[in-house]
Amino acid sequence: MHSITYTVLSFFVLALVSHACYTSWKIKRYLHILQLNSYFNKRYLVWLNRRKLRAFPIKELAPLVALLGVFFQVPLVILVLFILAYFRLFLLRTRLPEKKPLVFTARASRLFGANIILLIAIYLLSFVVWWHHGDVWVATTLVVLVFYNFFVPIILMLVNLLILPLEQLIQRWYFLDAHNRISKLSNLKVVGITGSFGKTTTKYVLAEILRQKFNTLMTPGSYNTTMGVTKTIRSELKPTHDVFVVEMSAKKPGDIKELCDLVKPQYGLITAVGEQHLETFKTLENIKKTKGELIESLPSNGVAVFNMDDINCQEIARAAKCRVVGYGIDKDGVDYRVKDLTINEHGSNFTVIRARDNSQVVFQTRLLGRHNIYNILGAIALASELGVELREMLYPVRQLVAIPHRLELKRIGADIIFIDDAFNSNPIGSKMALEVLEKISGKRKIIITPGMIELGPKEGEYNERFGEYIAQACDYVILVGKEQTVAIRRGLKTKIYPESQLFVATDFAEAKQHLEQILQAGDVVLFENDLPDNYNE
Repeated sequence: MHSITYTVLSFFVLALVSHACYTSWKIKRYLHILQLNSYFNKRYLVWLNRRKLRAFPIKELAPLVALLGVFFQVPLVILVLFILAYFRLFLLRTRLPEKKPLVFTARASRLFGANIILLIAIYLLSFVVWWHHGDVWVATTLVVLVFYNFFVPIILMLVNLLILPLEQLIQRWYFLDAHNRISKLSNLKVVGITGSFGKTTTKYVLAEILRQKFNTLMTPGSYNTTMGVTKTIRSELKPTHDVFVVEMSAKKPGDIKELCDLVKPQYGLITAVGEQHLETFKTLENIKKTKGELIESLPSNGVAVFNMDDINCQEIARAAKCRVVGYGIDKDGVDYRVKDLTINEHGSNFTVIRARDNSQVVFQTRLLGRHNIYNILGAIALASELGVELREMLYPVRQLVAIPHRLELKRIGADIIFIDDAFNSNPIGSKMALEVLEKISGKRKIIITPGMIELGPKEGEYNERFGEYIAQACDYVILVGKEQTVAIRRGLKTKIYPESQLFVATDFAEAKQHLEQILQAGDVVLFENDLPDNYNE
C-alpha cells in the first residue's frame, strides 16, 4: 500500500474513535431514558414522540459537512472534517443534572453491551468495506455512521425488542426460584399492600408496628414490581421471618396478580384507588380491576383491609370473597375509626376506636397531614388483625419519622421551614399537602411544583384545579416547566392570582436559584412533586 493509504488508514481509525466517543455516550443517555420508562418500548416511544427535536437534533447531522471533501477528491479532507465534527459534538454535548442517574443493573448492562457489540460490528464492517474497495468508499461509510448515530434512540428500542425473549427467560428463572423459596416457608404470613397512593408509607408504618411482636421483613424502598419483590425474596427472606410485607405496584392489568402468584398473600390492604395512573391504564375501571387483583388472590380465610372513606375501595370490598375489615376517618360503621383528630406542624393526635370491643386508644405521631393518618390507621387495622394490641402500637407510632420526600419537614435554622413532598404527587395528596402548608405558622407560604403527571386526559383538569388550590394557600408560587405547568397557570388566573407573585422556571435548578433570591426569614416552603429526568423539558 502507498504511504498515503497508511495515513488515510490512521485517520479512518481516528474517525471511528471520535464517532465511538459520542455514540457510546448517546447510547448511555437514551438507555437512561429507557430505564426510567421501565424498559417499556411503548412508553419510551411516547417520550421520543413528545421530544422529537431533543431526541433527533439537527446538529448531529453536522458531520455530513465532511462530504465537502468529495469535491476535492481527497479522502483525508473528508476524514479530518468528520473527526473534528464528532469531537466537537462530544466536547459540547448537553450534560443535564440527573435526579436519578442510570443504574447499571444486569439488564441495563446487557442492553448497553448489546448496543456496543452492534456498534463494533458496524465499525468492523465499515473497515472491511474500506479495505476491499479503497478510498472511494470512505464518504459512503461515513454517511452510514452519521445516520447510525442520529437514529441511536430508535436502534436502542429495536435492540431492546430483540433481546426481550432473553430478558423474559432470565426473569422467569428468577421468578420460579423466588417462588420455590417462599413456598417452603409454610408458617410465613404474607401481607400485600396496594393502592393508587400511600402504599410505601403504609408498608413502612405496618412493618414498624409488627416488629414489636414479629420478625418482620418488608420490601425495601419502592421495591414494588415483580422483579423487585423477587430480588427481596432471594436476597433477604429467611426461614426465621414471621411476616413478609409486600408493596405491590402495577403498570398494566395483571401485574398485581403476577405478584400475588409469586408471594401468595393471606392479608391484603388497599389504601385508596384513584386516577393517578390514568395515562397508562386509560380508564378508572381498569385501575380498580387491577388493584382488586390483590383481593381476588386472597384465600377464603384471608383478610382484606380497605379504606372505606374511598368510594372505589368500597366497590372492590363488596366483591371480596373473604373477610372484609374497613377503616376510615369520615365514615361511621367501620371496624377501625378515628375521632378527635388534630393536626399541626409538630404532628397529629387522634383516637382510634376498634368496633369489635369498642376499645379506644389515643395516638400521637410526628407524621404530617391527613392522608398520613389514613396510612397509619390502615396499618393499625391490619396489625390488629394479626394479633398486635392497640396499646402495643403506641410507641412505634409515636416514634415514626417521615419517609424521605413524603411530607418530610425540615428546618433551616430557626427561621425557615421546608416541607419536602417531592417524591410523587396526586390530586388528593397535593391538596392535603397544601392543607399542611396552611396549618404551619409562617411569614409567607411558598410552593415549588411542576404539577402532576400520568393523569391521562384528565391531567389538565386536575392541574388546573391544583392551581386554584395553590392560589388560595400560597403567597408566592414557583412553577417548574413552561409547558408542563400551563394548566396550573390557568387555575391561578381563574383565581386572579397576582403575576408579581408567580415565577415560571425552566427546571428545578433554576427554580431553586430563584427561591434563594426571594427567601426570607419566617418563610414556609412546600416542594410538591419532582418529576423524573425523562420529564425534563
